[in-house]
Amino acid sequence: MIYNIENKEIKASFRDEIIELPHELKEKIKKNFVSIVMTGVKVWNGEVLCVSKFDIKDEIVEIVCNKSDYAHYLYGEKIGLPKEYECRNLSAGCLVETIDGYYLIGELDDNTSYPNVLQVTGGNIDKKDVIGEKILVEKTILREAKEELNIDLNDSRINYMYITEENEQPGIQIFSKAIINMTAEDINNHFQKYYKYLKENNLEIEFKKLHFLKKEKAIESLGKLDNPKRNYLIPLIQLDLKSIKLCNEEE
Repeated sequence: MIYNIENKEIKASFRDEIIELPHELKEKIKKNFVSIVMTGVKVWNGEVLCVSKFDIKDEIVEIVCNKSDYAHYLYGEKIGLPKEYECRNLSAGCLVETIDGYYLIGELDDNTSYPNVLQVTGGNIDKKDVIGEKILVEKTILREAKEELNIDLNDSRINYMYITEENEQPGIQIFSKAIINMTAEDINNHFQKYYKYLKENNLEIEFKKLHFLKKEKAIESLGKLDNPKRNYLIPLIQLDLKSIKLCNEEE
């Protein structure tokens, strides 16, 4: 389910407590992660913030997280976990729109955990985005856009929140919306240069290419792409288009 949270305050906090798992399950998670690494995929078993509590109220979105690791998250994503041992991760990203009316969608690189998957710029919230007990969601959004696209999104504004549906890897994604002062051609040329720089310097690559979807035909264009897509992607675009339409009608 996706929500418009444009006018709500986000109160996200972190408890420095590890989610406890049975020994047998820990061993299964470890073996699964090793098998993924053995395929040649470049993954790092870093810390993951898992949502232990969330509540959407009239004016506030409250989120509380504990910690686990990426191996735990991947096991739940690829194999599945009992509800009491789920790693309900917290992530954030941005739906980027170009000045000439295109949504910017990234296609994940072959060496990521999800090759060829389509998604917006963004990623898991980690300890770099936590000060004391406060989780700075905006910091994640800005950092990911800089790392993945080499662009600054200081004018982005948090608008949407996606809570996973039944049979999905449990998690919560928070999205901002930004209209950048670049055309689709401009940002694509910019990205090609950045991609070349990452490649030449053997640096981590998240996206191998970008797709640009004309707003009015975005859902139709996505349907023509054979790539796997993040579950949130179509609902996010649909809600943004709906919000734009309502805003235009009010004017």
